[in-house]
Amino acid sequence: MRPLSADSLVGLAYDSIRQSILSGQFKPGEHLVESRIAAELGISRAPVREAMQRLSQEALTVEKPRRGSFVREVDAKDFVDIYNSRIAIESTAIRLAVRDGASLAPIEKTIDALAKAAQRGDVAKTVDLELKVHEQICEASGNQYIALIFRSLAGPIRVALGMDDAAYENLEDVATEHLPLLEAMRSGDATLAARTMEAHIVSTVGPVLERLGGDPDDFLTQTEEM
Repeated sequence: MRPLSADSLVGLAYDSIRQSILSGQFKPGEHLVESRIAAELGISRAPVREAMQRLSQEALTVEKPRRGSFVREVDAKDFVDIYNSRIAIESTAIRLAVRDGASLAPIEKTIDALAKAAQRGDVAKTVDLELKVHEQICEASGNQYIALIFRSLAGPIRVALGMDDAAYENLEDVATEHLPLLEAMRSGDATLAARTMEAHIVSTVGPVLERLGGDPDDFLTQTEEM
């Protein structure tokens, strides 16, 4: 067996830290100690440091001078910025996908898998597949930059979703809430699809924003003005 290359070690550290953040094992604001993580993974600190830099570029961590890396904390403004970005990007994506008659087969397959994961009570898989549905809609737009932007937001979106404890109390609701998106796309009405996407995203905002000290009514006013 060949030893892992430097790039492979960075990838190992990156995948491990990222999954620990997205699963909630590392909490928002938690200090990520390079030496401790390196020891747990059985590698040197250098690949851990490089992995931290990649995570910072994805907005999952923040670097504080002379203090190190910390899991990103999402405040009310961050949350609003993330979700306003989602509305702008994903409403445009679904509109383009419907206009161009994009194939719905990959999205249908993922929604089916999402429903099965929800029935099994598999929270982690449900969250992964929920985001995959949205990523596939962005890919169906045919605009590679929309898909790229969504992927750059995927990490912060996962952090934000993880802040709503009630969001995944009923997993089957998570699955069925995506069916109107599919129905709107099947209708061939691009405007309806865009409005359905906006309503879908807005419906998830209230509980988290209240918890963060924000005002959901202000968010709704902003979205109406967009």
